Amino acid sequence: MKFLASLVMLLMIPCLMMGQLSIEWHSDSVKSGYSLDDIGFEYVIKNQDTVNDVQVTWMLTHDTSDSKHPNQVDNLWQDYMCEAIFVCWPYTQRSNTFTLEAGEEIEMYHHIWSLHAEDSGMHVSSAIIYQEGDSANTAQTMTVVANVTPIDTLFMTWNGTYIAIVDGDSFELFHGQYVPLSVSDVNSNTSGLGQNYPNPAHFTTNIPYAFSEGTGIIKVYDLLGNEIAASALRNQVGQLALNTGFPSGMYFYALWVDGHLIDRKRMQVIH
Repeated sequence: MKFLASLVMLLMIPCLMMGQLSIEWHSDSVKSGYSLDDIGFEYVIKNQDTVNDVQVTWMLTHDTSDSKHPNQVDNLWQDYMCEAIFVCWPYTQRSNTFTLEAGEEIEMYHHIWSLHAEDSGMHVSSAIIYQEGDSANTAQTMTVVANVTPIDTLFMTWNGTYIAIVDGDSFELFHGQYVPLSVSDVNSNTSGLGQNYPNPAHFTTNIPYAFSEGTGIIKVYDLLGNEIAASALRNQVGQLALNTGFPSGMYFYALWVDGHLIDRKRMQVIH
């Protein structure tokens, strides 16, 4: 029991010690995004030695076991590494060694980039990070996971189950994969909004929506609750192409059906 308690405590430590090096997560290691998204994960590497410089090496490897086309993984999605914000290596650069001065720390941005609109599933990429000359004691694997969904996916709760509707077909998300639901009346009983894409939006963005009956309208509000845009919906299931000509900032968009608020989500606009 003491061993198990100690193990649990070690697993709960967010800062991973590696001899002179430490790694601290600054974002979640598992994220969800839409196809065509560039999903970023951030962690910080620090040289704990305040006297000596160290040489740090990272190596990227990715898991193709969940890919529909393992031999074409680089055509479906890619992973790449950025050392701080100024040095981003292409996905063909699978390793690099750099100097971390005494007491210095550096932000590492580990990316998974979905390349196709039809891309979906769980993508796994790992970075093996170690100190040159002391790899046996300092090697640490930092694994990131991106759960990618098609851009026309609408998430709903149906009979207590969290489901996804893609092109009118209903699925349950199970271990990063879409499992078809053998029900015929899901679509007729779901109403809500999907997350807009792209997000942040620049000049236009797309908002997936669905409602079973009535007259729908999507309204956009600023952070003070002022309505700044409204678009009537012609169909009960579809996507609204929204012109985001309003100033940069954070906004909310809401689905109203027959005067009743059905769903609301947040979006960011950057010009």
